[in-house]
Amino acid sequence: MNRLSHFQILWFSLVSLADAFSTIQYNPTERTTFFSSGEQLCGYAKSQDSEDDEIEDVTLGDKDWRAFRAKLVMGEKKTDNEDIATTTSSSDDADLDGIGSIFPDESEKKTSQSELTSKMQMDEMTPLDPSQWAYDSGDVIEEGAIILGGIEQEFGFGLRQQYFHKVAILVLDHSQTFTKGIILNRPTDLMLEDDINIGLKWRVWFGGDVEGMNARNPDIICLHSLKDEKAMKASVPVMKDIQWTSFDNAKKLVKSGTAKVSDFWVFVGYAGWGPSQLSGELERDSWYMVATDSQTLLKELARQSEGADPRDAGLETWTTLMNMIGRGETAKQYHVEFDDLMLKEWAYGNLLSTAAGGGAGRQQRDPEGFNTNPELVEQLSNLFESRPEPTIAGALVSASAVDRSPFLLKKQEYHKSVVLILKDDKPATVGVILNRPSTKGIDIQVDDLKTGGKRTVTIPMRFGGPYAIQGQESLLWIHNSIILREASIGSPIDQRNGLWKCSTADVMKAVGQGVVPPEDFLAISGVSVWVKDEVGIEQGIQGELELGNFDMVSESLRDDVWSTLLNQQVLLKKANFVESLKLSEDAWSSTQENLFSQNGSTIIEPLSGLGDNFDEEDDSLVFKSDYKLSQLSDDALRGWCAVFLLGMPNFRI
Repeated sequence: MNRLSHFQILWFSLVSLADAFSTIQYNPTERTTFFSSGEQLCGYAKSQDSEDDEIEDVTLGDKDWRAFRAKLVMGEKKTDNEDIATTTSSSDDADLDGIGSIFPDESEKKTSQSELTSKMQMDEMTPLDPSQWAYDSGDVIEEGAIILGGIEQEFGFGLRQQYFHKVAILVLDHSQTFTKGIILNRPTDLMLEDDINIGLKWRVWFGGDVEGMNARNPDIICLHSLKDEKAMKASVPVMKDIQWTSFDNAKKLVKSGTAKVSDFWVFVGYAGWGPSQLSGELERDSWYMVATDSQTLLKELARQSEGADPRDAGLETWTTLMNMIGRGETAKQYHVEFDDLMLKEWAYGNLLSTAAGGGAGRQQRDPEGFNTNPELVEQLSNLFESRPEPTIAGALVSASAVDRSPFLLKKQEYHKSVVLILKDDKPATVGVILNRPSTKGIDIQVDDLKTGGKRTVTIPMRFGGPYAIQGQESLLWIHNSIILREASIGSPIDQRNGLWKCSTADVMKAVGQGVVPPEDFLAISGVSVWVKDEVGIEQGIQGELELGNFDMVSESLRDDVWSTLLNQQVLLKKANFVESLKLSEDAWSSTQENLFSQNGSTIIEPLSGLGDNFDEEDDSLVFKSDYKLSQLSDDALRGWCAVFLLGMPNFRI
C-alpha cells in the first residue's frame, strides 16, 4: 500500500459525506464561484464552528481546502508515527488550516525544535515556519501542485534539457489530455518593454521550453496574488491567493492603477505533458509531486525577485522544497555534481543577458522580437553578404579549442571532433565525424599468411552524425592511401586532396585482391548536416567557422591526423572506454597547430577539473565553483559517448 493510501480512503470518505451534507446545509447554486468537492468540504467544516453562516464565510478565499487536506495527511502520519510530539489548538476553527497541528504549543514543548524538525522530515512534511507547509503527495497530479525535478532516474538532464534538472514547476492546468505548468525557479535578468505603459520594464522568468524565449510567438503568463475584484475577474485561479493572467491584461491592470509591475511574476514559455505522459514519468522517478500552500510559493518567488543571480539557476528553491517534503537525504545521496554544473552553464547561456556577460540576448527586449538577438542577426547578415562562397568539400575541420566549448550544452558529439566535409551545396553542408568509434563493427575475412587459412578483422563502425541520406548506402568508407588511389579504388571527395570515399563493394574488392589490409579504411555510419537559410542565421559549415565553433585544418596536417585516426581501429567497449576517448582526443589535438611545439611535444599543461583558487568572476570556471569549464566540456563529451555510443547512462570512469 502506498504512502497516502490510508489518507486517500479517509479523504474520499469525507468528501462523500460533505457532498451529501451540501444538499442539506446550503444551496450550491447561490455561490458565485465553482468549487471542487474538496472545497465544499472545507466550506462545510467552517460553517459548523462559525457564528455567522453567510456564504462569504464558506468560500475558498477564507480557507484553503488544500490546507485542510494537509492537516488530514499529518493526522495520518501521526497515526503511523506516534513518537512525534505535537499539540493542537483548543479551537478547531483556528486550527482548520492544518498549521497548528504540526507546531507544538510554546508553553508545552516536549521536544527541542531540532528534534521536532528531524522527526517531521521523516514524516515527509517539514515546515519552514508556521505560515508554510509542504508534503510529498505521491502520484497525485492536480492544479496548484508542484512538480519537483527527480534525481533518482537512470538518465538525468545533464546532457539534454538541463533546465529540467532540479526544477520546481507549478501546475496551472491538468486534464486527461494535457498538463501545463510553469517553471518557478529560473529567474533571468532580462526585461520586457511595456508598449502601453511607456518606460516601464517587466522582469522575466524562464517558464519552460514550449512557446518559450526562442519561439516566434512566446506564451507569456503573469502570476500574481492580487485580491482586487477587477484583477481577479481578469485572471484564472490556480490555488488560494495565486492566480495568473495574460501579459496584455497585466499591462492594462497597471495602466488603470489597479496594480503595479512589482505585483506580477512574468513567465515566458511553459512545460507540457500529453495524456498519461506525466504519470509514466512519475513511475520512473523523473519527478516528485508536492502539495504546498501559496505562502510557501510566494515567499520563494519574492526571494528570487530580490536580486537573485540567474547563474544560481534556482537550486536553492529546489533544495528548500526537497527538505520540506523530507527528501533532503535523497537529495544528498543522489547528488550528481555534473548535472548541477551543466545547469549553471545552461543558466549562464540562457538566463543571463549579454549585457551582464551571459548569452541570453539583450537585457531589454520588445515582446514581438523576444526570440531573436537583432545585433547578432545583423552582424551575421552583413558578414555573409560580403563573403565569397568558397568550396570546402574534402576539407577537414575541427571543433574549437576554447574552454567553454560551443558544444557543451548540446551536440556534445562535436566537442573535440574531427569532421570531413563531404559536400557543400546551396541548401546545406554535409560532413562526417571521423573520431567517434562505436560498439558495432564490420567483420571482414582476409587471408592469414601465417596459417594459410582465413582470419576475421573487425573494423569499428564510427558515428558520423545523426542523419542518414535517403537513397544512399548507409555505410561510407574513407581512405587516404596512395596505393588505393593508383588502383582507382573509390572516388575523390575533392580533386585537391587525397581523401577518397568508397562503397562496401570497393572495400571488399581491394581487401580480397590483397591491395591493402582492411585497417586502412574508416567505416562511418550517419552524416552531419549544417543547413543554410536566407536569413543569415545559419550558413552551413562556413557559418560555424565564422562563429568560431570550428576551425579549418591545415592541409599540411592531414596525413598526421589520418595516422592518429587509424590508431582507433578498435571497437568501443567498457574496458577500453578511457583509452578510446584518449585516442579520439589525440586525433583532435593533431589538428591544433598551436598546441604543439616545433619538435612535436605538447606545450600545454594537462587539464584538471579543479581550479587553483576559487574566483566567481574567472571565466574559465563554472559560476561559484572551482571546476574548470574545459574539464566540464570533456565530461559532457564523455557522458555523451557513454550514453549514446556505449549505451550505459550511469557509467562512471
